[in-house]
Formats: sequence, structure tokens, C-alpha cells
Amino acid sequence: MVGARLREVLLAGAGMGDLEGDGVHLGRAEHPVCGDTVQLAVRRDGDRIVEVKWRAAGCPASMAVAALAASTLANVPVAAAADTLRSAITAHGGLAAHERHAEAMVLRALAAAVP
Repeated sequence: MVGARLREVLLAGAGMGDLEGDGVHLGRAEHPVCGDTVQLAVRRDGDRIVEVKWRAAGCPASMAVAALAASTLANVPVAAAADTLRSAITAHGGLAAHERHAEAMVLRALAAAVP
């Protein structure tokens, strides 16, 4: 189970849902072993992320990291998004070794959404 601070992010459900309209790009990633899936919908304005929404299925860590992405990546330059998310995960207590696949999966979905 994820740590207390990431669990709070998950339970708050920040950014869960879909985005529609102009400037929305989708990225999806799946873990080939456990079957967790994450989809990120990202609205950009030029080189900045404006908004992130997510849908995920699988372990709490995958959903918590997706929710953290939605709550921390608004108004972040695309080039800084991965580092910003990594820093936010660390600031929220980090992930156990068996949960680190969640970070990698969300970062793959983000890279697919904002190439």
C-alpha cells in the first residue's frame, strides 16, 4: 500500500476523469506483468501543460501517481514535467520498490501524451 501522503492524494481523487476539446492529447501505458493501466489526458498551451486528467486501473500506487500528476503538472513546462513529477513523488514520501512501476508507467503515459 502507498504511504500516507500519497494515499491522501489518491483518496482526494484530484484530476480523475476526461478532458475534451482543442489541445487535448492522450497518452496510455500498461504494465506488461501486473496489467495496471494509466491513461492521461493532457491539455497544452504551447510548451506548457495546462491541465491533466487521468483514468487508471490497478494498484493504489498507479492511481496515486496518476492523481499526483494531475495535481502537480498544471502550468509546468512540458520539458520539466517528468522531473516535476519525480520531485512530487519524493516530496510525498516516495514509492516502495514494488510500487516503482507506477512512476514509470505514468511517465510513459505522459511521454505519449506530450511528445
